[in-house]
Amino acid sequence: MKQIMSKRKKMFRAIILVLVVFASLSCKAKIDEPKIMDLIITNNEQNVLLYARLVQGFKTDMESAIMAGVPKEFVLHVKVYEERARMWDKKIRSRKIKRTIQYDNLKETFIVTTNGNAQPVVSSDLQEAKKAMQDFDGIIITPITALETNKNYYLKVKIVMEKFKIPLIFERMLLFVSYLDYATDWYKQKFILKPAS
Repeated sequence: MKQIMSKRKKMFRAIILVLVVFASLSCKAKIDEPKIMDLIITNNEQNVLLYARLVQGFKTDMESAIMAGVPKEFVLHVKVYEERARMWDKKIRSRKIKRTIQYDNLKETFIVTTNGNAQPVVSSDLQEAKKAMQDFDGIIITPITALETNKNYYLKVKIVMEKFKIPLIFERMLLFVSYLDYATDWYKQKFILKPAS
């Protein structure tokens, strides 16, 4: 009887230890995941603007690849919806903003380009170039004319840092490989377009 009780206690302790190890590993994985911070939606006279900052967007192997001259691309996915009570929410606009960082070995400079922006950011400092890649300031989401005042809207935002690519042969068989992408979760932010004062 005592042997059975001691075996049960040992088994119970082993299970608790395994659970604690898995819980601590999952918490560490959550800490190191990329996140979108400081998400702000505002507007000027013509457009609705997005301000956001990516945190934990660069992995060490990405930095090594950049230093070797391999361009890396971040894609900001933005979707604007109108909330409706009795129907499905109406999608107003969907947009992708691509940012690319590349290191020029000859000039020893980093070049950050954004689609839709003719002026690239050029820097000789990696940290400054990473900041330019991770800060999304004043991104035009939609013209104000596409929205109505005093209606409820929300914005969904996601940033994909590395897209998992599979060989062409397997594309039709493996439809659900997007979970292998290095990306943030979808973030949702509600807003109301107020009339101009």
